[in-house]
Amino acid sequence: LLWYQGESDTAAEHDAEAYRGNMEALIKDVRGDLGLPSLPVIQVAIASGDGRYMDRVRRAQLEIELPNVVCVDAKGLPLKDDHLHLTTHAQVRLGHMLADAYLQHFAP
Repeated sequence: LLWYQGESDTAAEHDAEAYRGNMEALIKDVRGDLGLPSLPVIQVAIASGDGRYMDRVRRAQLEIELPNVVCVDAKGLPLKDDHLHLTTHAQVRLGHMLADAYLQHFAP
């Protein structure tokens, strides 16, 4: 499972503070629903966000400690002029980073 989400959670302190618990619950629920308790999850730590709590969301993403969950950090990848979305080149680079994470952590 590849997961890249969290920008909207940067707007409200409550959402940012709840992010880690919510994400851990989501991972457990998806694994339970699919009957795949060891489903590999690669999460992307967001590179941007409109809200003032971006650092809290990023910290939550980077600190998730569940088995078979790894995080790829998108910070530093080039953003479009809207300062929110990755450029096309950055999206391609992120794709390579995700593939590398999969191969390093989950490939047989």
